[in-house]
Amino acid sequence: MCAVNFSRAARLLSILLDLLAWREAEPLRGRWISPRLLCPQRVGARGERGLPMRYRWGLRAKIVAVTVGVVLPIMAAMTALTVRLSRGALEDDIRNSGLTLARELAASAASGEDGIRGTILQEEIKSILGRGSFVRDAAVLGVIPQGLVVRASGGKFRSPGPNDEVAAREGQEVVALRQEGSERFWQVAVPVWEHGRSIGAVSLALPLSRVDALARRVERQAIILAAVTVVLLVGILSVFMHRALAMPLGRILTVMERAEEGDLDTQAPEDRHDEVGQVARGLNRMLDRIRSFQAELTHRVSEATAELRRTNQRLYAARQQVARNERLAAAGELAAAMAHDVGTPLTGVSGHLQLLEEEVGDQNVKDRLRRIQGQVDRAVGAARHFLDAARPAALRVPVDLKALLEDLLVLTSPESQRKGIAVAPVSADGLSAITGDPNQLQELFLNLIANALDAMDAGGSLTVTAKPGAPAGREPAIRVTVADTGPGLAPELLARVCEPFFTTRAAAGGTGLGLAIARRIAQDHGGTLRLESAPGRGTRAIVELPVTAP
Repeated sequence: MCAVNFSRAARLLSILLDLLAWREAEPLRGRWISPRLLCPQRVGARGERGLPMRYRWGLRAKIVAVTVGVVLPIMAAMTALTVRLSRGALEDDIRNSGLTLARELAASAASGEDGIRGTILQEEIKSILGRGSFVRDAAVLGVIPQGLVVRASGGKFRSPGPNDEVAAREGQEVVALRQEGSERFWQVAVPVWEHGRSIGAVSLALPLSRVDALARRVERQAIILAAVTVVLLVGILSVFMHRALAMPLGRILTVMERAEEGDLDTQAPEDRHDEVGQVARGLNRMLDRIRSFQAELTHRVSEATAELRRTNQRLYAARQQVARNERLAAAGELAAAMAHDVGTPLTGVSGHLQLLEEEVGDQNVKDRLRRIQGQVDRAVGAARHFLDAARPAALRVPVDLKALLEDLLVLTSPESQRKGIAVAPVSADGLSAITGDPNQLQELFLNLIANALDAMDAGGSLTVTAKPGAPAGREPAIRVTVADTGPGLAPELLARVCEPFFTTRAAAGGTGLGLAIARRIAQDHGGTLRLESAPGRGTRAIVELPVTAP
């Protein structure tokens, strides 16, 4: 009975917790914390498309459930134990009282005259069965040869039973717990002694209905007390959890949501000195570090952007200068070629004029030939002067070739990064400085690197190496190799790439002067430039420069 009642109490507790969870899920004037933390949510067991759902309890409901789940079984166990002990004590008390009463009645039955014994016993039984008595029926039995005979009885006594036979004939007190239908009762049988022998027995039936009713009343009171205790406990815990945990955690969650949206200047309140306050202070410290990290990152990005802008400007200026130099060099070469082509025949004309002057005897003709000779000499002098002006004086200073190559790779890094080209660090360990014109050498290798990058529109790798080397029969030199993984060149194209105005990238704006100028610069420094390439295997530009340029 007690287990059944407490199972009902458990069901009531489940309903109460569901109501508590619903209250947590419904914001009350904006004071309840977000259901994500402290209330149960319906979560899809196999997805988010209307599939079977289950509960996910919030923190407050879990704490309340655990607390009540601990308190309620303890209360149930204590109540069950109390009811059991009380029932046992009451049953023992009724049993002992019945034995005492039966002994007194047996003593009364054993005394007195035979004539009035029956009347007196009947009166005593009637008084025993009076109002408020705990005895249901009573009987005084006598022993006769045929069995037991009823001397006096009252209540619902029907006939003597086996226990009465034992008590009357063997002189033993018999107490047994019996049940008729739903009624339980003690059956007490006490022998009646006279002159040292048993002459009968007193039989009493002591019902336990009052004990059962009292136990049920105690159980009901215990259930009511448990329900009231649980309600008070849930209410007190709910209010306490709301004030001590839900509200401060709600403020912390608000700060986290604002920080997630980008507002890093928000701060969690630090007015508490418990674990929640420690969480708030830790969150504020983390936000401070994120703010400082963001500021530092913004500063570094700005610096990197500015540096990239400067590098792009340098690259653009270098490309523009290279283009101007190419145009000027091409124009100079053409002009020098024209001056050479004009000066050579004029020299021949001058020689013939001198011969004619010696052969002619007419003075007027000689004067005219002298005037012609003067103009021819003037034209030859102008051509020679133009050739001397087109051939600038050579600049020779020490040049750190490794540093120059590394600067050029940094200068062209925006283009390589834009195309996704992997650029290996310059491999040039143990090189000594060479003498040469740093501007021309920069133009030479910039043309080679730019050509390599232009050949790899779909990405690839660029490798620049420099190592000691010596052409056959010449002084020590340095060999610089610029290798790419582009599509390569066919043999018929490879033979013409260094010709002026020949280009394979006319559609992309190529002028066909870069490699021609690069070869001229290499030759001006006493070196050579050659290309190695094959279709599908990339191109290698090899420059050999003497350590000391002429």
